[in-house]
This record gives sequence, structure tokens and C-alpha cells, in this order.
Amino acid sequence: MAQARIVRGGEGRAYGDAPWLFKATGDDTGGRFDFMVGEVAYLSGPSLHTHDEQHDTFYVLDGVLTVQAGEEVFELRPGDFVTFPPGVPHTFDNVREDQGPVRAINVMTPGGLHEFFAAAADPALGEADLAETARRFGTRAGPTLGVRLGLAEDPTTGGAR
Repeated sequence: MAQARIVRGGEGRAYGDAPWLFKATGDDTGGRFDFMVGEVAYLSGPSLHTHDEQHDTFYVLDGVLTVQAGEEVFELRPGDFVTFPPGVPHTFDNVREDQGPVRAINVMTPGGLHEFFAAAADPALGEADLAETARRFGTRAGPTLGVRLGLAEDPTTGGAR
């Protein structure tokens, strides 16, 4: 018989230094979804990326989250929601130096991306290994939103802000 899953406020699974706390993973949900809560510090967002299988969905709790979908860049405020279907290039970041971390909920469907977070948390992984690990989990990457907006250096080219 199925049972309810209760995860209290500060509870969940964290992987390495990733800012996301998994309240439920694909292992907990029969592969249906991963549910996480996170904080996005200034210019700490991921590279532009796609997922081969997952819908990547965000709901903003606090702060302004800047999001890129394809070539379009827009801001999400508390109460705003966005979902990216598989194959759509996307990224997100906190590009406002004058605000604290942005708090958001992230749901991945189907679940299972937590396995990427677990693998990526291995401190022995080099940059090339991390890229291969991402590919193995159906993720392809590009530049960060901070680089695109000229707020951060491109580590691949050493380009200035």
C-alpha cells in the first residue's frame, strides 16, 4: 500500500555544494518526478542547457529570477512559474547584485536527475568528466546567463566582463 511522504522544512537530500535540497527524488516517486527547493545566489546559475527527457519547471518564492528560454530573456517574480519542455535550451540566474539569494521550487519530470547531482558532487571530477557526466544524463550545456549578459567572464575564453 502506498504511503504519504512527509519531509519537514530543513529536511531533504543535498548533493555536494549544489544549492538545491531534494524533498523527493525519482527514487522516492517511482520515477515520476524530482522536487527540490533551492537558493540561487548572485551569478551562481547553471550554463545554458537542455534536457533530453525532463520537463524543468520553476516556481519563484522570493526574489527576482532571470530566466533564458531559447534566445528570450525574462524576469520571474514571486508567484511566477515557468516550465521548459525537453530539448528547449534554458538557464536561470540571480543577476541582481542588490538582492539576496532567490528562493525557488524546481520540479523535474520524469524524476531521476538527482542521480546527475549525486555523480556531479564527486570531488574527483574534472571539468571534462563533469561534461561527460552531464551528457550521460541527457543534458547539454552552453554559456551561463551571467556571461550572456556581460556580468561575468566566460571561463572557456577568459573573456572580460
